[in-house]
This record gives sequence, C-alpha cells and structure tokens, in this order.
Amino acid sequence: MKSRLVTTQRIVETAAALFLQHGFTAVSMDQIAAAAQVTKMTVYQHFRSKEILLLQCLRWRLERREQYLDEHFKGLPPSSRRVLDVFIWMAEREGKGSFHGCAFLKATQEMGATLPEVRAIALEAKRMMRNRLVGMLQAASISDAERLGEALSLLLEGAQALSLIEQDSRPFEAGRREAERLLASKIQG
Repeated sequence: MKSRLVTTQRIVETAAALFLQHGFTAVSMDQIAAAAQVTKMTVYQHFRSKEILLLQCLRWRLERREQYLDEHFKGLPPSSRRVLDVFIWMAEREGKGSFHGCAFLKATQEMGATLPEVRAIALEAKRMMRNRLVGMLQAASISDAERLGEALSLLLEGAQALSLIEQDSRPFEAGRREAERLLASKIQG
C-alpha cells in the first residue's frame, strides 16, 4: 500500500511540473511515465485518464500551498504586515528555476471550457487565497478588511501574471510595495 502511495505521489508531482512547464495538451502520458520513471501502464493504473491526473495535480498544488502557508503563519501574532509575507513567498516560489505562472490560471485557460472541474478547483484556489488575506487583515483589526483583501489579492494575481511575462520577480516587489502603501493608508486613516 505504501509503495502504491509513493508511486501515485511521484506521478502527480511529475505531471504537475510538466503540465505547468509545457501545458496540458503538450504533455503525453508517455512523457509523464518516462519522467516519473514508471511505465505508461502504471500511470494508467493510478489514473484512468490524463484529465483525472490533471485534476489531482491541481488539488495537490492547492493542498500543498495551503499547508505551506498554514505552517508559515502558525503561531505568529496577528499583524497587517503578515500579508506582505505572501508577496515575498510568491516571489521566492516563482523565482526558483524559472517563471511558469499560475498553474490554476494556466489549466483553466487551456482546459476550463472542456473540463469544468478545472475551473472549479481554480476558483477555490483563488477564493482561498483572497479569504486568507482578508482573515489576516481581520485578525489584525484592519478596517474594511474585505475590500483591502480583495485589492491585495488582485495585486498578487497581477504580479504573478507579469512575473511570467517578464520572467522576473520584480512585479512581486512592486505589488508588495503597493500593498504596503495600501496598508499604511488604512492604519493611518
């Protein structure tokens, strides 16, 4: 049983990386099998189709992101400045190796019309991030946390899109500076 779970995890992690880098339609099950060092039959034993594998990859990315952020902020006292850490984290994450953009957005753009579950997972991911930001602001007693959290969420999204286009982390730095300015206006105002 443990061996099966390890193989499943290896296939998911491998496919997630390939889908993010090359796109869903450009990656074959043969490529996934080769990169995961398993047979194509093994991939199909774990996942009946490439679409099911894509959905599992997106769920895995979402779970991994949420676990990381939960751990990162665990035990830290509430502070409006904590939301700035999310910009820093995204810049570091995007800057490792190369810039591939948002897996949820890319999957939705490519498969959302034919596989509605992709859009549903992407929507969940975006809402969870926005809700996390709002919750952080509420915990820090920032007025109008809902609206500010939405604005910061949009800044994150824009920074992620520009970092893909520019292949640089500077959009996250600019987003963080603007987020800092918005926070300061709420604290001073």
